[in-house]
Amino acid sequence: MASSTRQARIVAQGALDALSHVNSNTATELFAAANALHSSKQLRAALSDPSAEAASKEQLVRKVFESKLSHEVVSVLIAVATARWSSARDMADSMESLGVRALARSSKDLDGLQTELFEIQQMVAADSELELALSSTRATGEQKQALVTKLLSGKVSEAAQVLAIQAVFSKTYKRFAEVLEQYGFWIAEFAGESVAHIRVARELSTAQLERLTKALAGYFGRELQINVEVDPEIIGGVHIAINGEVLDATVLTKLQNARLQLG
Repeated sequence: MASSTRQARIVAQGALDALSHVNSNTATELFAAANALHSSKQLRAALSDPSAEAASKEQLVRKVFESKLSHEVVSVLIAVATARWSSARDMADSMESLGVRALARSSKDLDGLQTELFEIQQMVAADSELELALSSTRATGEQKQALVTKLLSGKVSEAAQVLAIQAVFSKTYKRFAEVLEQYGFWIAEFAGESVAHIRVARELSTAQLERLTKALAGYFGRELQINVEVDPEIIGGVHIAINGEVLDATVLTKLQNARLQLG
């Protein structure tokens, strides 16, 4: 991440954190703003233009959003628009991350929310037709939203359902499951944690999971949110991805590396 975007994200998060009251409606409005930015190249370019005056950007934000969004969310949008971003895409993605952050802040059970997101990922990954339906560019966002609502209504928390619905409109990644995984990273970031996605060939015992969790926490020097996926295709060993950093000690990877060396 470029330094200008890193600083702009700090400004944007500060604007959100300054709000006295944040709830799921705040998140929904932030998502609506993010979707509007992702859908309009012209709007993204105008609000992220480093040569434009802050006053003109604020005026544009008010013109586009003031009649649609709350005063509080418009104030966050103004802070986002007047910050300096490395790219227009970074600005839009960060608006989406603020929506996730707002839900995390209003949640009373962050661990439970992260677990729900992971379970939704696993449910979708286990059904290729469902994954295709939720990731396809042929279906409209509204059609995907209806499918998600039918699948999850009454089965998960309101926060998890809001995130799953937003994921079908998201432009951060192409695949639905990848978007949810990114949301999990953003929630962990808000909580001061990191997410460890662990793939193993066979289910771990409670003792094995505890040892692995302790070892990873010691290695990375921080607490981790642990998600475990059983994947027989890796044959044996363990594959660990932590916020993009991969530790891979699977038999399959060793075999693939050996083939490359022999080749």
